[in-house]
Amino acid sequence: MRGARQVWQVIYRWPVVVAAVLAPVLLVFSGFELVNEFRSNRIVRAEIDRSYETRSQIQSVFSLLQDAETGQRGFVITGDERFLEPYERATSDLDRQMQTLGVLFRRHPEQADDYARLNDLAVRKVAAMEVGIDARQTQGLEAGIAVVSAGEGKRLMDEVRAVVAQMNAVEAEALDAYARTAQMRTARTEILVGVLFLALIAAIGGASFLIWRYIRTRQTMLSAIEATAARQSAIFDSAIDGIVTLNPSGTIETVNAAAARMFGYDAREITRRDVSLLIDIAPDGDGEFLKRLGASQGALEGGLLRQMEARRKNGDTFPVDVALGPMRLPSGIHIVAIVRDISERHRMEQMKNEFVATVSHELRTPLTSIAGSLGLLAGGAAGALPDKAARLIQIAHANSQRLVRLINDILDIEKIESGKLRLDMAPLDLREIAERSVEGVGGYAGDLEVTLTLTGHGPVPVRGDADRLIQVVTNLLSNALKFSPRGGEVRISVDPETRLARLSVVDQGPGIPDAFRARIFSKFAQADGSDTRAKGGTGLGLAIAREIAERHGGRLWFESAEGFGATFHLDLPLFEVPAASADMGGPRLLIVEDDADAAEVLREMLERDGYAADVIATGREALSAARTGAYAALLVDLQLPDADGIGLIRALRARPDTRDLPVVVVSGDTARGMARGRSLEVVDWLEKPFDQARLRTAVAALHQRTKDRKPRILHVDDDRDILEVTASALGSGVDVTSAESLAAARVLLSGMKPDLVILDLGLPDGSGLELLTDLGDGTGKTIPVVVYSAQEMDGALADRVEAVLTKSRTSLAGLARTVRRLTDASGAGK
Repeated sequence: MRGARQVWQVIYRWPVVVAAVLAPVLLVFSGFELVNEFRSNRIVRAEIDRSYETRSQIQSVFSLLQDAETGQRGFVITGDERFLEPYERATSDLDRQMQTLGVLFRRHPEQADDYARLNDLAVRKVAAMEVGIDARQTQGLEAGIAVVSAGEGKRLMDEVRAVVAQMNAVEAEALDAYARTAQMRTARTEILVGVLFLALIAAIGGASFLIWRYIRTRQTMLSAIEATAARQSAIFDSAIDGIVTLNPSGTIETVNAAAARMFGYDAREITRRDVSLLIDIAPDGDGEFLKRLGASQGALEGGLLRQMEARRKNGDTFPVDVALGPMRLPSGIHIVAIVRDISERHRMEQMKNEFVATVSHELRTPLTSIAGSLGLLAGGAAGALPDKAARLIQIAHANSQRLVRLINDILDIEKIESGKLRLDMAPLDLREIAERSVEGVGGYAGDLEVTLTLTGHGPVPVRGDADRLIQVVTNLLSNALKFSPRGGEVRISVDPETRLARLSVVDQGPGIPDAFRARIFSKFAQADGSDTRAKGGTGLGLAIAREIAERHGGRLWFESAEGFGATFHLDLPLFEVPAASADMGGPRLLIVEDDADAAEVLREMLERDGYAADVIATGREALSAARTGAYAALLVDLQLPDADGIGLIRALRARPDTRDLPVVVVSGDTARGMARGRSLEVVDWLEKPFDQARLRTAVAALHQRTKDRKPRILHVDDDRDILEVTASALGSGVDVTSAESLAAARVLLSGMKPDLVILDLGLPDGSGLELLTDLGDGTGKTIPVVVYSAQEMDGALADRVEAVLTKSRTSLAGLARTVRRLTDASGAGK
């Protein structure tokens, strides 16, 4: 139903959205263009007024010069002082008019030369007229007429007339060009507005058409959604397993019919009730439901499958398998729990266990007697037998042995699958194991006329269960003999390699077919059924042998070329006897491992390296032991009988008294653990069978962390309160130096080498990221940086820092844990 709604939104709502957005945009754009056009018209009108004013002012200047010249000539000719009145009035107004004209021409620097020339000519013309008036007044009529007739005044007036004409022409041409530009802009605006209105009409028309289509198809879509909802509801209610949905607080939202029947409630009785009424799926930890669920069960991203105990309405309890998965909704992360009643499965497992016990005692015991009696008869314990009877006895003895091997293999497989296979680990010589195995199959090799050859000299020390290792080698030898040709040879070599011991069995048989190689170590795997029946075998031997090898921390593998025989290799860790007694002065470690043999191997190795170690098999006991404060670190397996190892680590990190306890994961599935627990503070993730050198390095780092000096922290932040509170949160275990600016930080870095820098991005003299270039230590290494800022950091720069924490999203406790993790890691590497 949700998917159908999304399709409906994409297909039928987008036209309405487009029309609703496009129409206002087109209208606004059209209005914007019209406003621009109106403003352009106002500018054109203003420019016309300015041009008219400018030309008028030019003409006024020219007229004043003409008036002055007329008054000057009249005075010179008549000597009448009244002619000087218009002259003086014109010359006095001329300066003011020239200044006004200059103000107008400041807006047009391109005409500044013309204005300057006009001003110069006016000054010179006034000066020339002053000379004529002065000559008339001092020297008489003839002198004044001589000055006027000299032609200088006329020439200057002609130049003024030419400059005025040019200025008027330039002004008129500029006005014409501006008018043409305005006309072109107006035409373009008219076209654009017309196009925009046509587009608006088209958009409204298209939206109207699509809305009409939506109205027609809405009912069909709603019918399809209702059908989908009904189908999903039918699937939900018809499921055989119980399905319970929970909101983020752990409250039951819905249950299907199967869940209601399983728990004996009516659906309305348990809706809005806490899930602990049915199953306590988040028993440990404090706080809200999702936090407790993550602490006790692990992360939900990949889904979780747990075996738990449920309660019915009448109070009866019963075992269930619960599969938990996240359901992300706008209101938060909801949980889907699929519950399966496994009471019948438990009953069948109990029946199987009883059957295995019966087989183990009631069938194994008589078969042993039968096989032993037949062996005695075949060996002549009852005297010589007739040939026919001896042959029948031999056949019966061989098949009784075959039946014993089959029963033993089935019981071993059951022990392996149920986790009940126990190994009696002790130091031993792998060459001696090979010799005893060769001796055990010597008779079988003689019957098949195949030669057994053991090569190599000197002891090869390993640690393991002698009987189980003989079982592995005997199986490899039996297979090699069985598929070798008569007269062939099977070679066994035992040699010490680098940090491991290798036993190899080489035969001259037909080799392993390519199609069979991928499943050769599977249960009941047989390359050729008819051939196997002829040669005997159950198809369980190699599966059991590989399990035994892996329980010893080793590996069983093969090399083969079809038609050219096969070589099987058994690799076991080489047992190195310590040269001197271990110094037990190291810290005490806690090994959390439910496999007693693997735990013993770890404990023995740690004690040889000088560490005291205790072993605990369950997560609950480990959590209690860790809170005592007696242990410096934990070595944790991820597969524990009562909890998930990741959940245990989360529980440790959730408690103040164990939050900083170092953890090393030692598990057979570290890849999945790292994917789920990558945010956890783990010193190292070691895959089983673990590399002893790497484990020693990790444990040595733990020891080093307990005795190093206090880490030096440089905290760069312009907020003094943040500096003080952060220093308090980090505690006395570190030395914190504060800087409130980039400049102060650079001064401090010139005289100290911090182990870690906590960096704010927003500083008064620049971005904190500018400091990254100053954080080299001179050897090519950089000082670790934690960005702790209210600003978001560019993702492209994330690889240049160790962690990015956002203020208000990350608590100071989270910052302190990150600082301790990084300073411990850097300290371990010193």
